[in-house]
Amino acid sequence: MTAALSRSRPAARAAALAAALALAACGRAGDDAVTLWHAYSGDERAALEDEAARWNRDHPERTVRLVAVPYDAFADKITSAIPNGNGPDLFVYSHDRVGDWVASGLLEPIEFWIDGDTAATWADDALAAMAYRGSLWGLPLAVKSLALYVRTDLVAAALTTTDELFAMAPGLRARGVFPLSYPVDDLYGHAAWLHGFGGQTLDADGRAAIATPEAVAAAAFARELVVREVVPRDADVALTATLFNEGKAAMAMSGPWFQGDIAGGVPWTVTTLPVVSATGRPAAPFLGAEGVLMSARARDKDAAIAVMLALAGDDAAGRRARRARQVVPNPRAYDGDLAADPVLDAFRRQLDASVAMPAVPLMRAVWTPYKNALGSVVSGASRPADALDRVASEIRTYEAP
Repeated sequence: MTAALSRSRPAARAAALAAALALAACGRAGDDAVTLWHAYSGDERAALEDEAARWNRDHPERTVRLVAVPYDAFADKITSAIPNGNGPDLFVYSHDRVGDWVASGLLEPIEFWIDGDTAATWADDALAAMAYRGSLWGLPLAVKSLALYVRTDLVAAALTTTDELFAMAPGLRARGVFPLSYPVDDLYGHAAWLHGFGGQTLDADGRAAIATPEAVAAAAFARELVVREVVPRDADVALTATLFNEGKAAMAMSGPWFQGDIAGGVPWTVTTLPVVSATGRPAAPFLGAEGVLMSARARDKDAAIAVMLALAGDDAAGRRARRARQVVPNPRAYDGDLAADPVLDAFRRQLDASVAMPAVPLMRAVWTPYKNALGSVVSGASRPADALDRVASEIRTYEAP
């Protein structure tokens, strides 16, 4: 259990939770709906709409109203709307912006409503990702990380080490195939190697740890992947899908969402990322926890927490996993048929070798400079140490004294 959940008295939390559920079940005539913003599309949107419809059938006096907001504008709309009283009661977003929104007073802490038994609904790492500075700010709906997609017609055996990755390159390149594709100059993808080399972006105190020997070694590794034609230099998300579908990339490093990009008839499977041979550590991508969060301006917080608990509960999680292929952080949701799902199982196993994406505000300043540095390194324009020194110098200007 996180520190955020251990501070409130269990009896008080249990009583508050019971009151919230009773209120949502009984309702009051004329109450406004609980408004929830989201940026889902496709099957994820359909699964959320199914859950909202289920709630509304059971609680006609206190319904949920969903509002779809484009992802690119979502964070800015939340930041501007909530202080003006025009925002939602609840919204769905990744945990990495929690620090910013807590600092701005936009979120409501929810640990008062969550006792120890309720906290056991979710995996510890997923729930911990929703905590910040001693409080809990949301309930996790799904966890996302990268894993390894493999074309089984091009790779006969599971890849276990990065040495094996380099060893397969000459044979595959002779056939016009890259062993692996992913956006090599993007920190989100590179983080798997960074952590595998023992590096990090921010230290335990939330301060930049950019130009360490481990990070330099990881950046040099990314350069070697390009030089030895293990990965294409200019692959982005779209090109990675194209290369994989056309049989020009034997493997792709991507997340659960990549399943929707794979063309029919392509033989594939998913497995965990390999061990970094130089260190013996597994490649460890960022872990993102997507959760439902409560606005500090929510009009009826008891009703809002009841909706949160329903959406993030075991039954809803199981339905979302089946309908939307979400990797849900509810261990009990996998007691039935989901336990035998090979794709969900692979992503669940990858979570054991993952690193929670920092939620502190400083992390927002890291992404673009780090991407520029990686681009300079893999193109050969900069030495890894020099490029990361520049990033470190820039990030230090954003750090609090």
